[in-house]
Amino acid sequence: MADLDKINRTPRSAIDPDLLALCLSVKAKRARMVIDHILEQGIITNEELSDLYGYDHPPRAIRDVRENGIPLITHSVTSPKTGRRMDAYTFGDVSKIKRGRIGGRKAFSKKFKQELIKMYGAREASTGELLDERYLQIDHRIPYV
Repeated sequence: MADLDKINRTPRSAIDPDLLALCLSVKAKRARMVIDHILEQGIITNEELSDLYGYDHPPRAIRDVRENGIPLITHSVTSPKTGRRMDAYTFGDVSKIKRGRIGGRKAFSKKFKQELIKMYGAREASTGELLDERYLQIDHRIPYV
């Protein structure tokens, strides 16, 4: 486990222009907040995501950034506040940018769900069991579009 102060932080001025352009193109609020914090501080921790920004599940905010194709390095560090293990995140290698993920995940519209129900009925796809429409999800995770 690393000491938080010993993690290499890349100043905004030294960030690769391709990575910076990708970072600045992200519009989603939660991902944008993580990106802006790392651009300003060079690092963000789960503790900061929870304490400063009020996220009960900080890894979700980190996943939002990764789903936009931005590479992050996860560092296991000791919290100076609690002495417990936590994760800290910095930008990763620009060669690990995942193209085509700009915008992250998109939710299916309610209209599309209704069209599927009209076409196939209110059945659970794996078991074929009839269910109330409100219990059906198009996918258990919101897929990429």
